[in-house]
Amino acid sequence: MKELSAIKLSKIARCILLAILIYSAPGFAAQWELNKDENGIQVYTRSVDGYAYKAVRSVIHLQATKLSSVVSLIRNSKDCPQWSDSCASATIIEWVSELENYVHTITDMPWPVSDRDLVSHVIWRQDPETLVVTMQGNATTDKLEENDGIVRLTAAQVNWQLTPLENSSVKVVLEAHINPASLLPSWITNRLLVDSPYNSMEGLRQRVKHELYQAVSLSYIREI
Repeated sequence: MKELSAIKLSKIARCILLAILIYSAPGFAAQWELNKDENGIQVYTRSVDGYAYKAVRSVIHLQATKLSSVVSLIRNSKDCPQWSDSCASATIIEWVSELENYVHTITDMPWPVSDRDLVSHVIWRQDPETLVVTMQGNATTDKLEENDGIVRLTAAQVNWQLTPLENSSVKVVLEAHINPASLLPSWITNRLLVDSPYNSMEGLRQRVKHELYQAVSLSYIREI
């Protein structure tokens, strides 16, 4: 049998890599469906095969904003209740490095639903060429004991993507896929999937204007 050419081998390698990326994902997701588009904020949802709960994606463009400002705000766990909808508290419970830590977040749920909490393993990265900043947060279960009266979330993925643009603005995308750990009334599900992401993006837009974040400069973040 003749040996495969380098070009054919390259194509085969790309196909294998694509298959790995697709089938290693948590379920095969459908197309994003726009649920809300107001005041420059878009909120999308989509079904994920194998899961009863949907994924959510929210998008906003922040004008006259630096990457460092947005990163600093998101990383400042103590400030979470000031802008993130339903965030009762957020605390860094283990500091690994400037770009990696473990965060405990408590979410205030409306009565009669019990509050939720989540321990996330958070990792930040910046692409050296595009300068796009990403944050990946995945639920972990071995860092903190559960609290009585609060439901621990054990299946959750939260991803931020911050893209610097030429006009001194930043495109912010937040994607999340979270198992609420129990069946919830439809009105609460709608709030979690649409209203809460929308309110959080609006809160982020207002909070990042604070002088605490406008003046910040992070050594590990390169600006455009």
